[in-house]
Amino acid sequence: MNKVLKEKIKQVLVLLIIVIAFGFTLSIMLKYKTEGETKLPYKLSKIMIVSSAEAESKNENPDNNKWNIDINQYNDIYIEFAKNYDYEVTSYIKSVKIENINISNPNKGTIYKYMPYSGENKLFSYEDNYKINDSLTFNGAEANDTKQLKISNQGGTVLFRIVNKDVSEFVSNGDDEIAYDGTLLAKTGVSDDDVKVNVSFDIVIETDRTTYRGKVSFDLPCGNISTEGVSQQVITDFSNVVFKRE
Repeated sequence: MNKVLKEKIKQVLVLLIIVIAFGFTLSIMLKYKTEGETKLPYKLSKIMIVSSAEAESKNENPDNNKWNIDINQYNDIYIEFAKNYDYEVTSYIKSVKIENINISNPNKGTIYKYMPYSGENKLFSYEDNYKINDSLTFNGAEANDTKQLKISNQGGTVLFRIVNKDVSEFVSNGDDEIAYDGTLLAKTGVSDDDVKVNVSFDIVIETDRTTYRGKVSFDLPCGNISTEGVSQQVITDFSNVVFKRE
């Protein structure tokens, strides 16, 4: 075998190795793009949604009606994170953020987002300083405290509310009692489809080692609140949620 032929074979082998290495790297990149991180130190374990409706008395009631109320439709979203005991390195949560919240427009009402109320006696307040604008951050702490925007650094729960305000109004003198729940929609001719929206947002888990970001999406309200009054949905299948390092 002459020297020229040996050199050509050598070049072909080198080129073949480069092609194989490139293909292997590309397959890893494509797999990461599709599957993301397969083993996070803290995993998204559950999302629970509680949907219903509520009433607010109007400031003015010139005809002295027994009932003169505005109706809001609300959705409380609880997001739970659990420690992954298969993760072999000690790690803790520094913060969990909810970012890039996108909500489609309902047929009726106006959408707002609220963080938990820090005071007593109620879970949420519709004061302006509790509105969520761009993002919501829960900082890692020794114990979970949603009212103080704290999540346990070993895994815990965060919470926020999406409310559709002024969906309808109920003015009546004929009812002795009414239920302050989703059945208020039916009493005013509003269907579940009238308040249906799609919501998506990023979940950002920051640990002491790495930050991970994933996007979730679902429809609100859950269930059939106009007949059920209060509906609840628990989501535990997150096979379609891809978390990636930042």
